[in-house]
Amino acid sequence: MNSLQWLQVLLSLSLQATLVIGVAWGMERWTDAAVTKSRVWNACFVSLLLLLAMGVLLPRLEWIHPWSGLGPKGLLAVANTEFVLGASLLAVWVGGVGVMIVRWCMQFFAVRSFLSRCPPYPEAVQEQLRRRVPAELLTPLIDELCYRESPQDLGPFCYQFHRPLVFLPRTLVEGDPVELEHVLRHELTHLKTQHPMQLFLQKAAQVFFWFHPLVWVSGRRSSLVREFVCDDAASGDAQSTALYLRTLLRLVENRSAPPEGSLMFWRSQSELRLRARRLAFAVDRPTSAGRLGPVLVCAAALAVSQLWLPTNPLASHYASYSPWPSWTATVAHSFGVRLRDFESYDTAVQLEELLEAHEALASE
Repeated sequence: MNSLQWLQVLLSLSLQATLVIGVAWGMERWTDAAVTKSRVWNACFVSLLLLLAMGVLLPRLEWIHPWSGLGPKGLLAVANTEFVLGASLLAVWVGGVGVMIVRWCMQFFAVRSFLSRCPPYPEAVQEQLRRRVPAELLTPLIDELCYRESPQDLGPFCYQFHRPLVFLPRTLVEGDPVELEHVLRHELTHLKTQHPMQLFLQKAAQVFFWFHPLVWVSGRRSSLVREFVCDDAASGDAQSTALYLRTLLRLVENRSAPPEGSLMFWRSQSELRLRARRLAFAVDRPTSAGRLGPVLVCAAALAVSQLWLPTNPLASHYASYSPWPSWTATVAHSFGVRLRDFESYDTAVQLEELLEAHEALASE
């Protein structure tokens, strides 16, 4: 792919991501069920990654050709400008992705180093903790789940890379059994509903769309919705919700500052207020399921995947699709599949012809 094609991909992906996120926000507002809200955002982040993959691996639909009316001089000016702009945008995007990946790796190793210093609880305590929650919450985690002691000022949280881990302060394990049960239900719901994997997909989307502010805003909203799912699992009727709210407040009182981390029990005062207000007003209120929300987000992503900005002035006027990217065509050719990986007029040849035509016009 040359600079002209990268410019088209990056600008079009920005537009496509904006539309998909807009649909996701609408679908999230459509439902009151936290589980469905979470699925909507999962569908959104998966769709963003698929849009990126389609942009760099598949040909792009050429709806219109707005540059066909330009003469050689105009085409040359637009092509030269877009070559410079496309190369600059590609360099900035690749640099940003590289920085994000390095930052992500450094955070990963820092977290792994910290977690390795948190000792596991004795087997007797592990068994006691397993008996405090319903068996369905432990399935299929029970064979690999391990409880570890976390620092008091960090509070409870969970983590999963290859093994599910739940971290609990010792004061919580030895304290009020009702509060302990609330926290266990909350953290085990994170693990059972694959929130670590969902967080991975969200971060992957944020790495490749680091330049798009709505992706970051959506990530914060998705994290909050995941907490809604766990809050609902840890509470129920009015009485249990009141006790759960008291647990939230007591855990906050024991901290000097909000901890960092996407699967921490709480991350900020504003988020905690939202969660508490939602729990207080959601008791006994019927919820609208909106189960088609995730499907509609995926359908919207499929529709906008064919929306490509006609930025390339050298695109062939006689083809409805751009050529296949060379890396995809090379792989397909190795399996005996013939794909068109060239323009009807090669870009370099076309530029040379335009230059000759421009010089001929200038000499007249």
